Amino acid sequence: MVTGKITAVCGVPGSAFPAIKPGAAQVLAYAASSVQSATLGCVVVRVVSTTDCHIAFGANPTATANSMLLPAKLPEYFICSPTDKVAAIQDAAGGNLSITPAT
Repeated sequence: MVTGKITAVCGVPGSAFPAIKPGAAQVLAYAASSVQSATLGCVVVRVVSTTDCHIAFGANPTATANSMLLPAKLPEYFICSPTDKVAAIQDAAGGNLSITPAT
């Protein structure tokens, strides 16, 4: 088993998209205060939110209004350390962050 690799999968000449073998997802509810996920346990993670939010990664992250903006419903892939967590805080409205590790 290969852990933490993003594979470029080409279906149409000149196009590619990131693909991972998904692990068990976490759903993190966020609002006006920063909240943290459990330890990610992987080196590549996919995140997608239901509303615009700000996210931060690290051993003990705190998301703020100045943290990276994650637009709603646009999945993003990040390289991280297995011991990292992700923190989220709302931009204008609370929502849920789906966190899917690559296995």
